[in-house]
Amino acid sequence: MNAPDANSGGARKQQFELSIGCVPFRLQMSDRQLFRAAASRYAAFAEAAAQPIHITLNGYSKSESQPAEFNYEFEGAALRASSRETRFDGVRNEYALDSLLRVLLSWKLATRHGFLLHAATVVRAGKAYVFTGRSGAGKSTVASLSPAGTVLTDEISLLRFENSEWRAYGTPFWGEFRAAGSNTSAPVRGLFRIVQAAENRLTTLRPVVMLRALLPNVLFFSPEFEANRRLLDILGHAVDSISGYQLAFRKDTAFWEVLPE
Repeated sequence: MNAPDANSGGARKQQFELSIGCVPFRLQMSDRQLFRAAASRYAAFAEAAAQPIHITLNGYSKSESQPAEFNYEFEGAALRASSRETRFDGVRNEYALDSLLRVLLSWKLATRHGFLLHAATVVRAGKAYVFTGRSGAGKSTVASLSPAGTVLTDEISLLRFENSEWRAYGTPFWGEFRAAGSNTSAPVRGLFRIVQAAENRLTTLRPVVMLRALLPNVLFFSPEFEANRRLLDILGHAVDSISGYQLAFRKDTAFWEVLPE
């Protein structure tokens, strides 16, 4: 986190740096209340890095005529990203900031061989187990039934292919379990499509079936054809490289007994 910074001719600004999945950001804003809320929310991910993506919140545009490469609007707030600048306008609370940050991160990951997934990720014996499913499938339940200190995230997981392996990263984007996320990573042991059931059962899924299970749960907001094609290539690589399963589980810790080591 950096000290307040004064821009000539503008309001006094504050800024801090964070990194999510090794994607660095620098947020700059003049709203002190929003700064305090954001600094608290992302405290575990505060990290300075070379060449961060600079995001100006509710600030003056350097070039209104600069064409945006990516636009997104959310409840009165707007994201505008170009090669020269990234802006979040109309951000009035940490919820809007968090939402736009997720959207921007999903777009940036597509050029870094990664993606965001609605999934809970738990680390066991140094390996990441990624449990995905639609809302209500049991992601927060899986997180709550896992040992303390093992949950990377209970709602939105980040997967990247690095150094010849897929790794899962913690994120600060929490769900019902409100796991604040761990700023660490681990190699992925498996992808698990979860369904609640009367008994625990594990079924191996073919890559094409796992891909169909992932698609509704991937966070991606760009309408641009080439960006979506690139994302589909990344997902195809993931399901070809990572073992996929369906996990039917009941609400107790015994489901870990049927998982592969």
